[in-house]
Amino acid sequence: MRVLFVDNLLIDQNGQKTKYDLQPHLGLLSLMAVTESGGHEALLYDPKLELTRGTLALDESLYRDMAAALLDRAPDVIGFTTLGCNFICTLKVARHVRAARPDIPIILGGPHATILAREIMERFPEFDAVARHEAELTLLPLLDGIVSGSLEELAGVTYRRSGTVIENPGTPTIADLDALPRPLYERYPIAELRPSSLRVEAGRGCPFHCTFCSTASFFGRKYRLRSAPVLVAELDHLHETYGISDFGLTHDLFTVSKVKVREFCAEVKGHGYRWSCSARMDCVDDELLTEMADAGCRAIYYGVETGSPRMQKIAQKHQDLDLFDPVIDTTLRLGMKAIASFITGYPQETEEDQKQTLDMIGRCFTRDEPKLMVQLHLLTPEPGTQLMTDFRDALEYDGHISDFNFPTIEDDDAAVMQEHRDVFMNHHYFRSVLSRERHVFVTSAFQVLCALGFPLLRRIVARHGGTFGDLMTTMYDAACAGGWERQPTFARIAALFAAWWGDSNPIVTVTRYLFTAHTLGDGAPPPAGKYRLSPRAAVCTAIPNCPRILDVMRSQREPEENLWADTGNYLLVLDSAAERQVRNFEVDDQLADFCSFLTRPRSRRALVERARRFGAGAAWAGAALDHLAQLGAVDYAAPS
Repeated sequence: MRVLFVDNLLIDQNGQKTKYDLQPHLGLLSLMAVTESGGHEALLYDPKLELTRGTLALDESLYRDMAAALLDRAPDVIGFTTLGCNFICTLKVARHVRAARPDIPIILGGPHATILAREIMERFPEFDAVARHEAELTLLPLLDGIVSGSLEELAGVTYRRSGTVIENPGTPTIADLDALPRPLYERYPIAELRPSSLRVEAGRGCPFHCTFCSTASFFGRKYRLRSAPVLVAELDHLHETYGISDFGLTHDLFTVSKVKVREFCAEVKGHGYRWSCSARMDCVDDELLTEMADAGCRAIYYGVETGSPRMQKIAQKHQDLDLFDPVIDTTLRLGMKAIASFITGYPQETEEDQKQTLDMIGRCFTRDEPKLMVQLHLLTPEPGTQLMTDFRDALEYDGHISDFNFPTIEDDDAAVMQEHRDVFMNHHYFRSVLSRERHVFVTSAFQVLCALGFPLLRRIVARHGGTFGDLMTTMYDAACAGGWERQPTFARIAALFAAWWGDSNPIVTVTRYLFTAHTLGDGAPPPAGKYRLSPRAAVCTAIPNCPRILDVMRSQREPEENLWADTGNYLLVLDSAAERQVRNFEVDDQLADFCSFLTRPRSRRALVERARRFGAGAAWAGAALDHLAQLGAVDYAAPS
């Protein structure tokens, strides 16, 4: 039997140009290994790869083209994994598959399908069965049952019989993760993609009871970690096969058992690997962090979630916030990167609770960047959580897309999600004490402000006076007065700072420069026969040496007065060979004017005429275009 496994399509919105996380889905690779151990053929389809390669487009053709691509592989069974944030994509692709091939069995799995198996099967005939929880135990019997037509005795499977949904009892859980076969990494184009780091499953299960998290509903509360020898042997295999020495250990809470973490550190030390993991602040101490750093740990993700002691209790996170500063400081001091993640938008969260979270984030601005990264997410309703139990009747829909929530592609996507809000709750929000507009503004504005970096943010907060929470409140009030609650764009925030402090203020100048650099990116080509300054380039005229000023700021020093007084023109070019790296070139007034003229498509004749304004001519214009082309700063579309 040929079984085709379909990966999630996750899209990082976050106000940035879409970038797909090209890493193999470890759960699917594990299921593929189980499938082939039973004598079947396992295939993998990752839509993120196809979007990157250009064989798919993120437009109205997406669902139809994905379905066609799946059927082109001639599967006997199709198995989708799904998350709540992209279930609309999974459903619509399955619908197109079903329309083209009514006879093909379609299986669904993953966290969202596990928790909402009955609701999904009752409403969506596109799916024939749901394999709930950890499907390695049930997959082979499920495939046999599809052939025989008998699924009655199979634990943890939900299916349809004569139009009635049957939910077999049981929560399949793998007690001994070491017993699983090695995931089929070779079925993913790792050698082609050459990632700098590779994710590896370290274990499953979280024993905590956070009200907003659905992890325990899928993996259970029993903490499981693969044994140190088995885990390190897998790292060795990947290093020998692909030359990779950097690994992300996937586990919702790697450090629950300090004993097991120490066993892993002892086993991996000396191999020369670098690795990252997730932890709670109260599940580490200085001694453990030191051992982890000595064993190659390079980064730790801390789910702080809220800076409010009151909300820590309400959300049942129960972390001691007094640990935040010392744990972060120790992590950084030992040379590891720290990622501190926060959430806002809880239904019970007050303005003071949110301010305490923002103030804790603001304290991070005094530390070393980029060793410390801060995230602020908008709360997403998740199935199987205490929040959904308590606030199910408070779900609302406004179409806002945050973080990884999937955009609407087909005309009826939004209508489907609203009609079945208890299945698509991830695209909804909870009515809360604070307004929805405030939550959206705060998280969106934070994403914009992050482009400025800690050194400048620290100075912006100080210039405003008070704390980061105070700054955000003032910005929100100004945005409401200006009528742009949900659109804290780069230009609007720069204009707001200019209105407060004046156009010539150094903070405003550097803010505009950084926002200009951050908005560089790909765009449509110019019309045929025309030249245009590339969307990957911009010119800033009569500004101080902002790159040099930022270097001084990052060294924890104040820029000298002469750095602000000495102005010039700078051409910014986004480096196509480096991730978000911007090159800066100082240019004279003549070339700066030429670049500014090129911000609109121009013919060569028009550019020659522009050059003659400076007493130059065709030769100068041609040389300028050649120079800009070498820098990657100009686009030209030849006549057809």
